[in-house]
Amino acid sequence: MKYYLRRISAFYRGNFANHGVLGVIRTTFALLIMALVPIASQLGSRGKHCPCCGWQGARFMPFLATGYISFNRRCPKCQSAPRHRAHRIFYEKNLDLMHQKGKLLYFAPESNIDYLQTNDGLEIKTSNYPDGEADLHLDIMNMSIPDNSFDYIICHRVIEHLPDDRYGMKEFYRILKPGGIAVISVPINLDMQESIEYGEANPLENEHFYHYGLDFSSRIPQEFVIQSHKFTDTFSESEFDRLSLLEDYIFVCKKPPANE
Repeated sequence: MKYYLRRISAFYRGNFANHGVLGVIRTTFALLIMALVPIASQLGSRGKHCPCCGWQGARFMPFLATGYISFNRRCPKCQSAPRHRAHRIFYEKNLDLMHQKGKLLYFAPESNIDYLQTNDGLEIKTSNYPDGEADLHLDIMNMSIPDNSFDYIICHRVIEHLPDDRYGMKEFYRILKPGGIAVISVPINLDMQESIEYGEANPLENEHFYHYGLDFSSRIPQEFVIQSHKFTDTFSESEFDRLSLLEDYIFVCKKPPANE
């Protein structure tokens, strides 16, 4: 109970700090909707779909974070956010991970991992830091992993928690095999050109060290061959509506083959 009270208090404090009284009103409304999940998610046309768990309904639930709220975003069954649903589709349609072979390291594993583990060709290792349910508990800033160990790395919404994001991504480059791919995503403020470095974990932004702008790709080590996938260029209008997506980016970073 104390944990949930602390979380609710953090929601109110963060949203008031960022949005004033309107933030308090939105937080209260979002919590009320969440209390009525069984009714609120099914009233109306069942046009929403979650590919992570198969749920269908009229609307997704609010997504609450320390500093903001977004309505009609979180799956009431598996708790996936828009980015999770987008990644679930992206891994299959754009990376064809269901038919790839090799070793994959997944940082902070999410519901997508169940889907990927049905591919017997992938040897998947998961990592949570400092603890939690996972195969490994790796500190990205201090990884005891040999060079050229993995064919794939998935790092979704983790980089912003590192005190040195550039160093962390250089470590990805080091442990990838030549020709290997790192799939990276971070929260990006689409209205901001230049990223802000806080210098320490910001308690009003879920302990992020950075507030990323559209220049994030410039922070990725230049040794990578980088493909930037903007959601509006990657997913159709019907997918945006059905999955209740928000604009975002996925960065596919390839380590050049040894002969290049």
